[in-house]
Amino acid sequence: MNPAITHRHVIVRLLNGPIYQEDMDLWGRLGAEWDRIKNHFFEMGLEVARDDSAGYAYVRQADETQEELEDWEDASVAPLPRVLRRARLTYHQTIFMVLLREELLRFEQDQEEGDHLYRSAMDLREIMTPYYPEMHDEKKVHRQISGIISKFEEWGILKKVRDKDEGLYRIERIIKAKLPPEKLVDVRDQIRRRSPELEEEIEEDDI
Repeated sequence: MNPAITHRHVIVRLLNGPIYQEDMDLWGRLGAEWDRIKNHFFEMGLEVARDDSAGYAYVRQADETQEELEDWEDASVAPLPRVLRRARLTYHQTIFMVLLREELLRFEQDQEEGDHLYRSAMDLREIMTPYYPEMHDEKKVHRQISGIISKFEEWGILKKVRDKDEGLYRIERIIKAKLPPEKLVDVRDQIRRRSPELEEEIEEDDI
């Protein structure tokens, strides 16, 4: 572990997105100074979610029950304002999230070769195109899907690892935390019904 990488580097990185086990220096420092880093975020009303088996860690808003929020006037300290804001996914963004999660689930179940799942830009377009049946302008469909891919890059769910041939993307394991198996079933059912309640949320850094 590089001694030049301190707990402050880990904190800054977590504020900008997840840390993965492959980031050896940051991951090692996270483990070495876990209590210090965890307590830093606790003071901000945040918590560090860490999955050692999957090899990732990220920051999320600490849970507060509705009862705690309603009763704060009787307490000596008011609840902290939210640091992370919730961005509401569109219908097609939600579909894309489900498709990526299903791809990763099959990859893990089939125990395909390698530790990571990669998909080309063409692969991603192909799995999404059927969900635009009302649009007959192929270029417009591709632009919309490219916009979704860019947004998922911004959220840290996809990582572009190669630019050649329109790009190759790695599906990051953090999607397992954003859409666990039990929630995947519910969202998939809503997509099939195209339910008006279909509105997924994802936390974003608002610092």
